[in-house]
Amino acid sequence: MHVSKNKKRLKAARIVPCLLTAGAMSSGLFAQDEEPEDLGTFITEEVPIEENILPTSRPFNSVYGTERSILDTPRNVTIISREQLDSIAIKDVRDFSKLTSSSYTKTNFGSPSTPNLRGQEADLFVNGMRRGGSVNGNGLPVNFNAVESVNIVKGPAGVVYGTTNYLGGYADLITKKPFFDAERGSVGFSIGSYDQYTWNLDYSKPVSDKLAYRISYEGKEWDGYYEFWKMNSQALYAAVTYRPNDKYNLEAYFEYFQADYTENWGINRVTQDLVDNGWYIPNAQTDEEYAAYVALLGNGDGFWAGVPGVDYASRFGGAGFSTIVVPDLANPVQVDRSWKLAAPGDDSFGRMAVIGADQTLSLENVEIVNKTFLSWKDRNTFSSYHYSELLRDNISFENRTEVRFLSEFSEESSLGVNAGVRFRKDDIWAVNHFYNEPVNFFDMTRDPDTRRILDQGFTVDNYPIIPDEEAHGDLDYWYYGGTGGDTKSHSIGPFVQADYKINDTFSALVGFTSDLVSATDVHPVLGATGVADITLDGVPETGYSYKDTVTLDNYNVSFLYKPTDNLSTYITHNVSETYGADTGGRVDPTSFGDVNKSKLTELGAKFSLLDGKFFLGTALVDREFTTRNQDGSMDQVFLDLFEIEFNYQPNRNMFATLGFSYTDAERTAGFFASSYTIDRADETGGIYIAPIFQSTSDIVKAPGIPEKLVNGLFSYKWDNGFGVTLGFLGWGDTYSGYSGFDISVPDLTGENGGENYVITANTAVLGFQYEADLSFIYDREDWSYKLTIFNVTDEDNWDVNNSGYGNGSILPRLPARLELSAKYSF
Repeated sequence: MHVSKNKKRLKAARIVPCLLTAGAMSSGLFAQDEEPEDLGTFITEEVPIEENILPTSRPFNSVYGTERSILDTPRNVTIISREQLDSIAIKDVRDFSKLTSSSYTKTNFGSPSTPNLRGQEADLFVNGMRRGGSVNGNGLPVNFNAVESVNIVKGPAGVVYGTTNYLGGYADLITKKPFFDAERGSVGFSIGSYDQYTWNLDYSKPVSDKLAYRISYEGKEWDGYYEFWKMNSQALYAAVTYRPNDKYNLEAYFEYFQADYTENWGINRVTQDLVDNGWYIPNAQTDEEYAAYVALLGNGDGFWAGVPGVDYASRFGGAGFSTIVVPDLANPVQVDRSWKLAAPGDDSFGRMAVIGADQTLSLENVEIVNKTFLSWKDRNTFSSYHYSELLRDNISFENRTEVRFLSEFSEESSLGVNAGVRFRKDDIWAVNHFYNEPVNFFDMTRDPDTRRILDQGFTVDNYPIIPDEEAHGDLDYWYYGGTGGDTKSHSIGPFVQADYKINDTFSALVGFTSDLVSATDVHPVLGATGVADITLDGVPETGYSYKDTVTLDNYNVSFLYKPTDNLSTYITHNVSETYGADTGGRVDPTSFGDVNKSKLTELGAKFSLLDGKFFLGTALVDREFTTRNQDGSMDQVFLDLFEIEFNYQPNRNMFATLGFSYTDAERTAGFFASSYTIDRADETGGIYIAPIFQSTSDIVKAPGIPEKLVNGLFSYKWDNGFGVTLGFLGWGDTYSGYSGFDISVPDLTGENGGENYVITANTAVLGFQYEADLSFIYDREDWSYKLTIFNVTDEDNWDVNNSGYGNGSILPRLPARLELSAKYSF
């Protein structure tokens, strides 16, 4: 298997030089008909908006709903242009860390659908409307083919947008818009290492001076470096803009996306030696003994059955708690970084459709905006180790009306108000199963087909089934863990955001909203009153219905001091409340009695220098919030941050960005599956017991948040069409899980006289890591060629998973690899 992956890598390496040669030859053919002295004429000092990376180059409305310049916005915001997205060849939301500070996104089980910002999962918006649909950052991959730019806002959403189950911030995806100036389009193709092929088409045409449309398509057929990994997707996007007069504007868009892919848990049995030196601890069994031992998992035999690690595989006979490993501590093996905890046949498939419309009516001193967003999603995930998830025909609808007016008191003084109301309705059916997820039980040096929880692991604990869902893997049924539901929820929230400009120097901004959220949850299979034996134990289960309502407040106060047109300072205070959510972003009405809360204080400064060619933004942040864990427990998190970002673009030939953040993060540890590492089995009788779910209410170092993060991007294009781009990312130190508190491990061997072992929880710490990406560009006439070398120095880096699984999952980042792309524009 690994040999074939090496062959794929070599195959791509052979293809790329051939394509480069072909590209150079075709460019040479075009050059034969041109005069040499004309080569430099297509580069000018003026930077087109689609190539401009300066945040001062465009207004945006992703914080307060109204268009404001970056200098007049009292929040730390990163505006990412299409030029930057293309420069880093963005793959998923984890790549935002290459362009903005305080954004390190954990692996989120190998399918991150939302970024992490300032130490917490963040939300995903589309044109200022909340897309949502996730609870732990995991979900359907993001379709960047539809995206023109991204506004990253750190910290809770403003009052215009209302409550969301994420308070870390949000990425607002600004979709492609039609062009009115001329008919234009492009066709592109790329090939990457490990047989990764991407093709796309983008086309825009003005029908008249009042109507224009744009369509875009992208397909991917990707194999991967990791075992059993794939990403095959189809993405279609269409947009229409209608502006019949100078007072009314309509922008409508449609997106369809489907993906056949696999999640990536990464490698289990995390230790410091694995991170530092690549040593993995296997079981002390032959392959035959190991296969027989795995067959015992979940068979009902526990500590009463004989010798642990021989006669029984878990303390209480189930498959999800206190499983037993007899590790061979004396003979670790070198890890294969392409390992992925999965079995043959593991798979994920999802589909999503979105329709949106933004209407704007401009009257004298008044602007009325109405925004509508409708989404549909259907998704399933199956991992044999065991995690499974089903989302069926989930629908979300949101409508928001804003009335914006401006009262001018003098040439310097004015009051601007954005007031309105929003309505949201969600119909979410979702179930999952993570109760049988003893990831450290499996030895990844053995046959991948043994990485499965068998039917007995579910029937022994009477887990329910989904009768009308086809079984996956080697199981007879699709089981779920009792955590799902069929929930219908709606919310309504009036809001007001006021901006009082005292004079050209001082401004005050105040906003308030209150969301009334109501949710009704019924049994996902039986509904409110159904009766059936869905646990197959001969005893019928009955349905249920639970309904509750909660009011959630959100307010902000900001003061802006602007001594010159090119310098602003500000202080912002924000208080937010939000509900708890479950799989698929399903509103959980049982959480309404204990809502999540966030307090943010941010002090910042922004500078626009060198005639607008240089921008600097910096912020000091103090934040504390509560967060809900997978098991429903609540944790407190405390963050102190420093952020600084630079943007420089003197002309069309060159741009550079640089960002840095320092984060001091602490929290309680309410959910920690494997509370110590497997290399300490000699401290617990020679066996390793996991998961044991021991945690602490004490304040400890927060895992999954790098203390330092630095990124940089430099691009230069010569007048002859050649160019180079260099990107750099560095991050660390990062704790994989929690540590530093006492835990109690049962004595199953009798070596401690039957008394529990009391040891200190520990985890691996990832030191400072770095990667650099290098791209070579050649533009000629209507053609553009690009060769990117990712991780050019071939660093063996790691990413951490969600913190509760910090000792059970770590993901090797990809090695050095190539991608060659060609695009024809017309």
